[in-house]
Order: sequence, then C-alpha cells, then structure tokens
Amino acid sequence: MANVKYNTFGKAIAKNDMDLVTIKAMFMAPAYTPNPDTHVFVSDIVASRAAGSTDLTVTGFTITADNTDNRTEFDIADLVTGVITVPGGTNGVVFYIDTGVAATSELLTYHDLLLAGVQTTFFPIGGTLTATVNTNGIFSI
Repeated sequence: MANVKYNTFGKAIAKNDMDLVTIKAMFMAPAYTPNPDTHVFVSDIVASRAAGSTDLTVTGFTITADNTDNRTEFDIADLVTGVITVPGGTNGVVFYIDTGVAATSELLTYHDLLLAGVQTTFFPIGGTLTATVNTNGIFSI
C-alpha cells in the first residue's frame, strides 16, 4: 500500500497553526485500508487501531523550507513506543491533529511501516517498537 494524504489534509494544515497543535501517531491493524475520501476524523478509523497499541504524541516537530526541491517539509522525531504487546501486529501509522475528541481530531497522513523498503507487519510482544522517520519528514507541501 502507498502512503496517503487524506483529502482534508490541506484544510487541516491551512486552518491550524502547526506549531501550536498536538500531533499524534496511531498504529494501525494490518487489515486497515486508508480511504482519503471518507476517512476525515479519528472517529472514522479508531476501530482499526492496532489492538494493544496506544497513540504517541509526536515530538521534535519541525517545519523546514526545502529550496532544492521547492517544498516545505514537516519532520518529527522517530517514533518510539513504551513496552507494548500488539498480538495482531501493525503495518502502518496514521498521523492526526489531536483535539482530545475523536470526532474532531483531523487525519493528516497514513504511512506504511517498511523493512528494507517493503511494507511489513510487526508483532511487538512485550517489547518496544521504533519507527525511523524518513529524512524528508512525514509529509511535504
């Protein structure tokens, strides 16, 4: 599956001061298929959260102008969970703006979890999961 920007992504970015919002990451169950047309809020996808996982508050958020590629890059620190057990596995992560209410927390992007460039399902059992973020960030505009 490819990485996805949800269709409301641009609106969410335009109406929020990205330096002031809380961005979270939700690990998704392998059966989840992102739908950029109908998935708008966390409440639309929460049933597909990877069982046993908890959402992570994103840290190290930076916005950088990339003059070489003529875009703005949004980067974060690598994602590191505490000790978790996800018996059904996870193979993707959704980033969203957290308002504290699932019905108003807007989705931003979905990303595959990759191992050597291939989408892979990970099964952390009583361990941690570290997702290394691409050097170009989680998204760009």
